[in-house]
Amino acid sequence: MNIHVLQENLLKSLTRITRVVPTRPQLPILQNLKLVASEEGLEITATNMETTETIWVGSKVEKSGEVCVSARVLTELVASLPPETVHLIIKEEALHVSCGKFTAELPTVGAAEFPPKPELLSKDVAKIDKEKFCSTLSGVLFAAATDEGRPVLTGVRVVEEGEKTLFVATDGYRLSLRRVVLPVKSLSGVIIPAKALIEVVKLSNEDKEEKEIKVGLAGEHQAGFVVGDTTLLTRLIDGEYPSFERIIPKTFTTRALIEKEPFLQAVRSAAIFARDNANIIRLNLDKQRVVVSANAAQTGKNAIELGAKIDGDGGEIAFNSRFLLDFLSSFPDEEFLFEMTGSLNSGVFRPVKDDDALHIIMPVRVSGSE
Repeated sequence: MNIHVLQENLLKSLTRITRVVPTRPQLPILQNLKLVASEEGLEITATNMETTETIWVGSKVEKSGEVCVSARVLTELVASLPPETVHLIIKEEALHVSCGKFTAELPTVGAAEFPPKPELLSKDVAKIDKEKFCSTLSGVLFAAATDEGRPVLTGVRVVEEGEKTLFVATDGYRLSLRRVVLPVKSLSGVIIPAKALIEVVKLSNEDKEEKEIKVGLAGEHQAGFVVGDTTLLTRLIDGEYPSFERIIPKTFTTRALIEKEPFLQAVRSAAIFARDNANIIRLNLDKQRVVVSANAAQTGKNAIELGAKIDGDGGEIAFNSRFLLDFLSSFPDEEFLFEMTGSLNSGVFRPVKDDDALHIIMPVRVSGSE
């Protein structure tokens, strides 16, 4: 291997791809990046065995070759170099790095030890609108579980429904759902890890110029996403996803039209007082107003009154403040509809003019004296 690459481009790619490198790898080789130089340029690959990411970096290749090198050391080294051309060359089983007056030598591992990379099946790859896809994901990803106790809940379920595709995520305490028109039939019926999709959104936000994403399968057990010069492949989650349709309320006794920003400010304020009381926030709906309140013996209590358009019986319901803040932070519109049926049934949050999106939060059972 003998290549020349701009420090700026190399550092950008290394900073991006090292997000996939595990902090506590199952195998020592996973602490490394695989570098492959060919006529097409420099290919850098990282994997944690669940997700594999590959980036192409434009470079001048004088001699092809491949090698594995420590992800942390190479990234920190390149970050310390001046913004000039970096020369990478393999000599005597070591990677020699030079840039201006800087020189370094890194130990290497044979590329054959690196796990094989799955390949996207070209027949199943579809080009989709990047902004629409990422907007859909942002509306559901926060509801996926982070606890590995139930692996299926750490993913996003994708289901084809006629001309539309449904994306849903739940951690058992809340559920977020979006239906959109996107040509992703190859992904129908699968569960994609939320961590991998979060990385896809990050890649998309970093690559401003790209307007489309390529989506498809890599065999029966991997999904793939291509954003510009970066390809991300992730292992699908096996298991039976919960029958989420059954927990979506079909009726309600109270519906309120609420402005998002004042409500978000009220929840943030109440959350300060809710910290010492299991993050519990109360909503009281009555007489065209919503009162957001919280109290804790050590912290004190507060209440914020907001105007709202309310139809129905009204009443009180309590939620975990973190769940409310997660939803409100991802909700793009200026107003939302809130539906409830008593204090013990799930609360439903909907866009005003979109029947293809909803968010459900399970209530917290509280006594009247709390």
